[in-house]
Amino acid sequence: MQEITRITLETDMDLVLVHKRTMKLGELAGLSLASQTTFATAASEVARHVIEYGYNAVLILGIRADIKDPEKFLMARVLDHNINLTEKIHESMVYAKKLVDRFSLEQTDKGIEITLGFKIPGAHKIISSRIEQWISSFSVEQPISPYDEIKRKNRLLQELAEKLTNSETQYREVTNALPLIIFSINEEGELLYANSWLKAFTGFEAHELNENKWKPVIREEEFAFAWEFWWQHVAEKTPFKRELELKNDSTGEFIWHLISVTPVTDEIGEVLYWTGSMVDIHAQKVMEQTMRDNKELKEMKLLLEEKVGELNRSNQELEQFAYAASHDLQEPLRKIAYYSDYLNKHYAELIDERGKLYLGNMMSANQRMTQLIHDLLNFSRIYRENLHLVKTDLNILATEAMNDLDLAIKAKHAQIEVSQLPVISVYPMQMRQLFQNLISNAVKFSDDQRAPSVKVYAETIGNVVQLIFEDNGVGFEEKYLDKMFSLFQRLHSREKYAGTGIGLAMCKKIADLHNGTITASSQPGNGAKFILTLPSVA
Repeated sequence: MQEITRITLETDMDLVLVHKRTMKLGELAGLSLASQTTFATAASEVARHVIEYGYNAVLILGIRADIKDPEKFLMARVLDHNINLTEKIHESMVYAKKLVDRFSLEQTDKGIEITLGFKIPGAHKIISSRIEQWISSFSVEQPISPYDEIKRKNRLLQELAEKLTNSETQYREVTNALPLIIFSINEEGELLYANSWLKAFTGFEAHELNENKWKPVIREEEFAFAWEFWWQHVAEKTPFKRELELKNDSTGEFIWHLISVTPVTDEIGEVLYWTGSMVDIHAQKVMEQTMRDNKELKEMKLLLEEKVGELNRSNQELEQFAYAASHDLQEPLRKIAYYSDYLNKHYAELIDERGKLYLGNMMSANQRMTQLIHDLLNFSRIYRENLHLVKTDLNILATEAMNDLDLAIKAKHAQIEVSQLPVISVYPMQMRQLFQNLISNAVKFSDDQRAPSVKVYAETIGNVVQLIFEDNGVGFEEKYLDKMFSLFQRLHSREKYAGTGIGLAMCKKIADLHNGTITASSQPGNGAKFILTLPSVA
């Protein structure tokens, strides 16, 4: 069977796509309207069955055109991961079998495979070039509905996330191999990324230094001056270098480092974040101090200055590498998008199918990486917005969040129960995002054996309000609790549960923004309970 197009089967809305595309394939093959309808009806019946009883199903439309066999068939093959689906066969499958010329149902270790075959009259007229034209017509067809558009964009985002993860892994491997600390930081002075040398030297993870503002690793008398120096250059938006002592975790000594920081800007000159490096210059500083204290070492000083120059040049090269490695990805992404789109529009007919596949993969990866960068920028800008607390009915925010997640909720047949929530002063947009992230996670990380059930309720304890999001999903081991609220941290494989690892980190940042806290409790297989604690300011 040669594949023409495919459709993932998740909700009843996918039945519209099945019918439309099956009818279109029948039309391309020269079937009469009645035959098109018969083939589309058979495929739709099978699709309806697996949507109701199966999961992770896909419908593949294609043609069986064996050169040795004069008979050719339009094919509709459904692959489903529910190995027990054969036990649920009913009249819809029997009806579909009567409508087609060939029907088979096979069980594999991954699920079941249902194949429908509809004979094409006058099949001798169908040659390989026509089949290629069919494939091309499906690859360039416009979305038939907003739902179709959303499905396509979600698929592209998933592909980009995988590409971006690979790129991130390569970047981490490169920066971890360098003998210096490489980092990126937002204008609030919070680390967005740091290579492994930061933990090796200071003994702290990036999120720990964000929480304690670097206080354990900077001399007490230098702490205020260091932050004052930072705020000055943030306001000026200019690159800077500074020598600063940092405490070594293994020895307890304060070691001199040369800190170099450069702003990364967008196309209009706005600073997105800062990237920098920290190089150990302790030996250099000790030598300089020794030379100042001992005039007899003047001749040695000339030699040492030459060595220092070489060290500075080496440091400069390392800084340039660090800057290039962590520079703004958006500009090259825009160029990739422009040229790939130009190729797709003006040279698509000149590129063979493999080239079109590679071009499509490149465009998908570009879009997915752009979206992830956009998410990261949104994450980093939470504190930078000019926010005002607003007295807000949290029931309204919960309703709005569920409306945004309507498709996902219906796809999983989830039950969302929201008890009466209080009216308190919050930042509405951020709090709505928190509701959406937590409800979305509860629906996403559900047990395959039961429909998701999510309860949202509030408890007032003293002068604080606790918002509780309780689900019956897959749960997690509580030893990973700290890891869950960090950027890019995942407890499950991307193949099973899609996502970028930003959602819970954003929830924690929103909780911090409200002077609150967020935590969770769970056991594997027994659901999870996320608890957001906020000041009860009405």
